[in-house]
Amino acid sequence: MGTAPATAEGGPVFIVGCGHSGTTLVLSILSAHSRLFCVPYESSLMERSAADADWFVRSFNAATRQAGKARWVEKTPRHIHHIGAIVQRFPEAKVVLLMRDGRDVVCSLRDRSGDFDAAAQRWLDDNAAAEPFLDHPAVLVLKYEDLIGGREVQLRRLMRFVGESYEPRLLEHHTSGFRFLGRYEHSKEFAARLEELGEKPASVSGSDHRRYRSWQASQPVFDGRGRWRTDLSAAERTRLEALMGDRLVAYGYADAGDS
Repeated sequence: MGTAPATAEGGPVFIVGCGHSGTTLVLSILSAHSRLFCVPYESSLMERSAADADWFVRSFNAATRQAGKARWVEKTPRHIHHIGAIVQRFPEAKVVLLMRDGRDVVCSLRDRSGDFDAAAQRWLDDNAAAEPFLDHPAVLVLKYEDLIGGREVQLRRLMRFVGESYEPRLLEHHTSGFRFLGRYEHSKEFAARLEELGEKPASVSGSDHRRYRSWQASQPVFDGRGRWRTDLSAAERTRLEALMGDRLVAYGYADAGDS
């Protein structure tokens, strides 16, 4: 993509991870911070042409200034496949990598798509793409389970990594008025708002944004840990053990007899 246009103060923050691992939750939490502007849609920035990507960065910077904030935060889960490109293009960037028990992710993804094996393979493929960067200094691995079980501890850890002060308002993020609009291509409303900045990217399509995601982002934290214990049949548990057992162990979610 070449050299990116200048970003707002402090460098950008990217939230990545396999879908349904808590990326929207973390974006919503950070939206309550006094210095962080959270882009309210998935821009797919790192999958776009250089011209479109530059336009998006300029629009993020403009929106950050308009909001009276210092830095922007962008969440596109698929960027888990582009961590290397992110840190190369944005040397000051911080990448927050969400990880969640694959069995719970499969339950959630299956609810959306109905495809059990595809959900398991997505979790495997997405997290495999991130493995070379798990110890990278610009990457913080944040487990969904740790966040749910100890929000203040984990948010303080996250703020130290990002380089911002912890603010108690993060614990009340659902009262901040943040509205998540889904993917950029699916958001007519936000596309219209962005056009007010004076430019339009080369490729825009649209339909109604996903109202459920918008609603979800404005809710108090919900504990979705361990749903696989009740949602999966014995046969499905055995199937997942065959598909992802070694990765569950490697990521600390299972041992030899836990599935």
